[in-house]
Amino acid sequence: MDVTRSLLEQILGDLKRRKTFRFGDDERNHEYDDLDVFVGVDDAAVAGFSPADEGKAEAFMLWSRAGEQAFAADGALTRPLPIVWGGARNAIQQAFARHGLTIRIEIDAEPRDGYDESGTLVLSPRSADETCDLRRLVVAFAELAERGVIALARAGMTQSAGWEGVGERERDAQQTAVFWHDQSHDGFDALGQIRERLHLYWRGDEGLIAEVLTGAGFAVERPSSPSVAIVVAGAKARAPAIETYAAALQANPAAPPRRARKARAPAGPFAELHRYRAPDGNKPVDRLAFDASGTGLAVAQVPGRRGGPQHKLCRIDVATGEVTRAFAPLSTFSATCGGCVFLEDGRLVYSFYDFLPDPRPGHVQPAVRLLVWEPDGDVVRELAVHPLSHVSNVSLSSVDADDRLVALVTATGAAILEVGPPGAATWRELGRVGGEGAEAYPIAVLSPDARHVAWTTDGAEDTRCVERAGGAVVWRANFYPGHRGGRSTRRLMFDPRGEHLLALCVRSLYGPERDGRVEVTEERRLQSYAVSDGSRTHAALEAATLGLTCLAWHPDGQRVAIGTGEGEVVLVAYPGGERLAGQRVFAKGGATALAFGREGTRVAAGSEKGEIAVLAVDAGK
Repeated sequence: MDVTRSLLEQILGDLKRRKTFRFGDDERNHEYDDLDVFVGVDDAAVAGFSPADEGKAEAFMLWSRAGEQAFAADGALTRPLPIVWGGARNAIQQAFARHGLTIRIEIDAEPRDGYDESGTLVLSPRSADETCDLRRLVVAFAELAERGVIALARAGMTQSAGWEGVGERERDAQQTAVFWHDQSHDGFDALGQIRERLHLYWRGDEGLIAEVLTGAGFAVERPSSPSVAIVVAGAKARAPAIETYAAALQANPAAPPRRARKARAPAGPFAELHRYRAPDGNKPVDRLAFDASGTGLAVAQVPGRRGGPQHKLCRIDVATGEVTRAFAPLSTFSATCGGCVFLEDGRLVYSFYDFLPDPRPGHVQPAVRLLVWEPDGDVVRELAVHPLSHVSNVSLSSVDADDRLVALVTATGAAILEVGPPGAATWRELGRVGGEGAEAYPIAVLSPDARHVAWTTDGAEDTRCVERAGGAVVWRANFYPGHRGGRSTRRLMFDPRGEHLLALCVRSLYGPERDGRVEVTEERRLQSYAVSDGSRTHAALEAATLGLTCLAWHPDGQRVAIGTGEGEVVLVAYPGGERLAGQRVFAKGGATALAFGREGTRVAAGSEKGEIAVLAVDAGK
């Protein structure tokens, strides 16, 4: 069998979870792929190339322009192809083995760009002819399957997951089954050879399993009881002769570099003042807030498809992006920042969805915590802790325009606290309004005049506007009438005068199946409701902001900045929605967070790729 470009496309299509994949196709449904593929990267740029910036998936593969020369005009591989990868080594190695190819796949000591693992891979013209233990085992499992055995290669992460896979496929509980799982797959080396021994979990006809494995050339240690694994040692064969990555590079002379493109300054009405990476690199920026002096910026980042940020909330210097203070939750793994706002006196009020210490082994106690940071003395005080019986990662804290009250979401409604003076160890709770959320992910927001609280849960059919004093429900609304697909309420915001409630609503729209995947698109729209009676308002504004990803009020209350999935920042009139100015700020990734300085002459924008740009806003725009 020849190793060809089309065969490589089949393998990458499997890893992307598409039925078909071709290099240079339209990347349809790219956001939902499991693998990014970058072909023909300039040789000199490979070391510094950031797949996390250029793509969206949890895994990637890339090779250089020199590597492209390894394929002949008819698509046959004539020289070893050096590939850089990120994601999961075991899944990649098995994908090639399933297609009858042996590769050399190495792991970096430290993964790059937040991927679970990364490293190098060599696909050789000899990959089809040089076999290995992994390929022999895949063939043996195929024979077992033909003989009625449930034979699963790399079935889940753990033994229990493997048995779940067996249960999904069994005719009955007595059907013979055998598998190994992802953790035990680490027993294969870079060439697919069993390092020492591989444990196979089984039930049923152990003799049949041992017969087939022995016939494939493996030394089999048969179990002494049904509760003991079958142990397999590698076949007595020479290691496959697949080139090293260094040798593959030497076999492919570097191609002449492409002519460098001249960097262009962003064109548009907003002058760029500063641009830098957020504290945790390419993790999406979720929240931004200027301090009263305008010299500091609070930055909260959230997990992407490649893991979460190390720092959940930081204060950075506006001019340089340098971290001047990091705020740590109790749980470094799963905690998220639910909201952050600077008071006029310089204090930062913020909330964490966090996990409290639990004396019971294996248990956690989720809670929302309200904290305040006092820059004078650099003191952090915990003001409130409310255990939650359900999941919540949008636990918002919201302060009124006069810095008098703060609303904090809890399991039983929004707690209203009176902002205490600097140095106060506690802030008095005045009451709770809104009622218990019906689903997970509660959201609450306090109006600027402190008269009303909006209360909902993410994607819920019931949103309530209640009076802060007394808790009477003014109106209830369903943001998603008639919609049966996925839905999400990303933000609730009152307008500066407290007369209208705006909701950033996302609906999942399901299209036809293409490439083996149901095509999913998201409709993002702003929905506006009159606080007085819940009637739908501002149709022109809603139409003008269709597709928005984030928004922020200008301090004058007459303009709104919105971000888009194309990385654009647009200034529109409120409430008419007339477009006043717009500019593409981010070349890679959409805008995900916006905040105006209190003077109104600057706006900070954050992106899904972890960039922050601070822009000047003309007073006339």
